[in-house]
Amino acid sequence: MILLIMISVLGIGFIGIFPKKIPFYLKLLVAPSLGLIVFTSMSLYLSFLLGLDLLAIILSLLICGILSVLSHIKFPTKINFFGISRIFIVSSLVVLISISYLMFSQTLKSSAFGIESGGGGLYGDSALHAAYTSRLATGEFPPTTPLFAGKTLVYPFANDLLSATLRKFQTSFNLSFVFPQVIFLIAVLSLIYQIVRKFSDDRSYATALILLLLGWGIGAFFYISDLAVNGNFNVLGNLTKDYTNNPDFNLHLHNIVTGLILPERSLLPGLVIGLMIFLFSAEYMESFKLRFILLSGLLLGILPFWHTHTFIYFVIFFLTIGTWQIIKTRSYKIIRDLIFSALVALFAALPFIILFLLNLNPMSFLRFESGWQNGGENLIVFWFKNSFLIIPLSILGFLTIAKEKRIYFIPAYIAFLISNIIIFQPWEWDNIKLLTWSFLFFSVLTAIYLSNFFNKNFLFKIIISLLILFSSLSGILSITLQFKNKFVIYDQDDIALADWANTNTSIDDVFIIDPRPNHPIPGLTGRISYIGYPGHLWVHGIDYSKREIENTKLLSGDFSNINNLAVSISYVVFPNNSYAPSFPSLLTEVYLNQKYQVLKVKN
Repeated sequence: MILLIMISVLGIGFIGIFPKKIPFYLKLLVAPSLGLIVFTSMSLYLSFLLGLDLLAIILSLLICGILSVLSHIKFPTKINFFGISRIFIVSSLVVLISISYLMFSQTLKSSAFGIESGGGGLYGDSALHAAYTSRLATGEFPPTTPLFAGKTLVYPFANDLLSATLRKFQTSFNLSFVFPQVIFLIAVLSLIYQIVRKFSDDRSYATALILLLLGWGIGAFFYISDLAVNGNFNVLGNLTKDYTNNPDFNLHLHNIVTGLILPERSLLPGLVIGLMIFLFSAEYMESFKLRFILLSGLLLGILPFWHTHTFIYFVIFFLTIGTWQIIKTRSYKIIRDLIFSALVALFAALPFIILFLLNLNPMSFLRFESGWQNGGENLIVFWFKNSFLIIPLSILGFLTIAKEKRIYFIPAYIAFLISNIIIFQPWEWDNIKLLTWSFLFFSVLTAIYLSNFFNKNFLFKIIISLLILFSSLSGILSITLQFKNKFVIYDQDDIALADWANTNTSIDDVFIIDPRPNHPIPGLTGRISYIGYPGHLWVHGIDYSKREIENTKLLSGDFSNINNLAVSISYVVFPNNSYAPSFPSLLTEVYLNQKYQVLKVKN
């Protein structure tokens, strides 16, 4: 944890890069995230040359420290704590404490039973990120995916790289996963507040948080209907499924806390980087200072390693505001500055672009659809069910703000339309990661519109309060369900197997395993499986069909083809319901517990 504290403190040196009009206390709250982003990005680029070893970590820390000092000297910041908003502090603390509790209690938390996880998407995604983090901690770079032997990991794994670095210093899974997320969450809240204050007042910030974090849709009304049908109005006792992500009612816009912030580890740092791009770009459009658009370009360039869909959103953002500025000003300086910014972004993104193009074919999964997840349902009806009145209210909010400021929100509507037409990955639902940006700004615009009417008279206060309440019920149910669910993701036998594998096997050894999402071999050791959980492979565009057949034959006891597979196999791990009582001489039993039998392959 000392390393995490050091990196966070170094972030203070970078706060001078923010526009001077941003209050000091907000910059200070964002500072630790800046330190984490700079350090991790530096580690990532150095790891391409050195691997993730102690030298790369020390050099990254040294470079981060030098840059922090130089930034502080070049852009000194006056210390003052005037104008701290009570609404910001109170509302942000409520959010921070609630989400942090969920993270600490449900993200790979050690217990007497083993390692525990929350339910829903958090269960499968925790196992996935544990595997990626464990593989990165081995030092191999770029890493092989631990879920498919011979395949390079192409994924926005920067946040997992940060956790892997902490794991190398003996930090637990729980703390290495959660502490950085809490730091990023503090920055997200601070940056959203600054953006809202740019257009409205403190009340709009609190309202925007409620709409964003407790959305979406009218699922609560379906829940009430279910209670009525069952004739049992035990509200909490009967809450067994989510009502923001429920295919039975064609609800797919999962609550952002339970569907994205908790399971999707890359979202929070992606939000931090994206919100900084928004603020820097807005400052450039007002001051035309080159450094702000160059900083925006640099942040855009590192985004593919942090959060790919945020990268897509801000490409749309840059194209929109850049085109608007060029048409509006017809300025050679603007064109030159934008070209410089684009070149900086391209240079920073080049390692990811090369990694992506060498290992994936985007045309194999990029496709067009006539609506996101609507399944043929009328789009207006679908989006009313999934988002209630957020979209029409956001349009009214858009028309409320000053004309010269509307340009900042146009990308949100463009991204919304694109998300309903173009699918960017094999799993259509994953477009929600792009839609999150649209609905973040829709929430801000809706909050601005509602705040304008709140003080008109008592009747407006009642109507707006009820509207906010109805908009939040589905999200409240989703979060309540998340609090209820907790499972053992790795039990003591899983941990024992992982301890044996970490001690007795090489990081390059390939294992045949039963391909379930929480197998301890990839999850707790980073060792490579011939084929991991198919659901995790499919969503990342990996064709696993042939290996699935081969893997099934081996686990059924047919070893005839074991030396003729795509890669050389080192070990076969049988689950307890299918131990191999007898096996050919090329296999030797090397480990056994109540849950697993491990056979070593003689090559």
